[in-house]
Amino acid sequence: MNRKVLSGDASASTSLRSLFKRHITKNVLAMVCVFSMLLSVMALPVSGTAGAASKKTNITYWFWGESDIPGMTKWMQQRIATYEKANPDVTVTLVPQSNSTIIPSFTLAAQSKTGPDIDTQWATLPTLQPALGGAVTPISDYLPKSDTSHWLNTNENTYKGKIYAMPLYLIGVPLVWNKKLFKEAGLNPNTAPTTWTEFLADCKALKAHGITPIGMGNKDGYFGAWMFAIYEKQELNTLSQLTEGVAGKGNAETKMLASLKTMYTMFQGLIKDGYVNSNVESLSLNQGWQLFPQGKAAMSLTTDGNVLSWAKSIGESNIGVTKPPIWGKGALASTYDVTQSSDEFITSWSKNKQADANFLEWLHEPVNMVALNKETGAFPADNQFPAKDITDPLARSLDKLDTSGSSIWLENYIPPQIDADADIPAGQLITSGSGTPAQAVALWSQQFQLWRTQQPTQFAQFKTWAAG
Repeated sequence: MNRKVLSGDASASTSLRSLFKRHITKNVLAMVCVFSMLLSVMALPVSGTAGAASKKTNITYWFWGESDIPGMTKWMQQRIATYEKANPDVTVTLVPQSNSTIIPSFTLAAQSKTGPDIDTQWATLPTLQPALGGAVTPISDYLPKSDTSHWLNTNENTYKGKIYAMPLYLIGVPLVWNKKLFKEAGLNPNTAPTTWTEFLADCKALKAHGITPIGMGNKDGYFGAWMFAIYEKQELNTLSQLTEGVAGKGNAETKMLASLKTMYTMFQGLIKDGYVNSNVESLSLNQGWQLFPQGKAAMSLTTDGNVLSWAKSIGESNIGVTKPPIWGKGALASTYDVTQSSDEFITSWSKNKQADANFLEWLHEPVNMVALNKETGAFPADNQFPAKDITDPLARSLDKLDTSGSSIWLENYIPPQIDADADIPAGQLITSGSGTPAQAVALWSQQFQLWRTQQPTQFAQFKTWAAG
């Protein structure tokens, strides 16, 4: 835990020890006088600086967001400075987390019930799983509905009517295409592929003109995880088909594995047909993305922030955005892929829960949400944010995609261990060519069994959540 130490207390303690050390060998009477004076001071009513120090509320905040939104940490530091100035009795200590520490650090903290008062986790199961284990306090217990009703995508972190975490921003995952490269391939640069047939036809035309159709990276496994999130979802009619499959309810797992095999077969086809850059397996997701602004790939699946950044490189007039093309036939195929991505919550062991909630809600004040958008380009997860402030046409198109209709990011709804040990490596089997769709599915099946037997508590919590 990284709580701030009040410098006044530390210096007072040091000077008192020095005083006793200097005089104790000289004169016992002097020591008694000093001790008596100390007792007199301690007996006085608390006031001034000492009183303010004793009433100080310290909030330790483990924060993640920079990977999603470049500039997010700076924005948060500025917000904290403003909040502390307006609330001099509160100190908020920000402790940034990385992609590799965000989950394991909090897992250890939850075991010892020490660490942050406020924490950031990726949305849904990375948040709700520890919540079901008693590590997270519902934030809706401390804030009125008149406040939380303005937050967007709270369904991702709601269980039995209680909101466990607060969203700060939304991230959509559109298909982006380079209009200039489409034109070079004889395609209409202003027409997006919306069906899978159109998408494959565009890929074929681009490849025929020596243009790599899709630029991505899967060294870290995230491209494969995104394919699961987007295209496995398109085979589903309801989320319960996924959660019941993970829970092994009835024959739901068998059906889920069959749909995964269909999805991985489609994914393998894109790789074998040369529609994805040949070095996809040697590039991370971030590295693969760079192929698009470099003009080395005509399409990519990316985030809102990247789209706006790339527009500065190749010109906004050369970029088009749309939903990922429809491949599956499930009822969820028409939903979009926006998520709050990460969320902020109050730990169950925090001694300042109301103060924590007050600070988090303050972040949703319109002035702070406007600053978030202005300083980082992120779209705030708040319906009070004035959309009219978004003047850039491309940003308006992205915001419209994010806020129109229903959205589900499927990766949020599988346990973190299954995501890490099944979802990510299964996709790597496909992009590397080292495994077949059947082997990718066998890995999922194996990891289901391991998780259920090795993590019985998590498994029970998952089933409770899924049933709710």
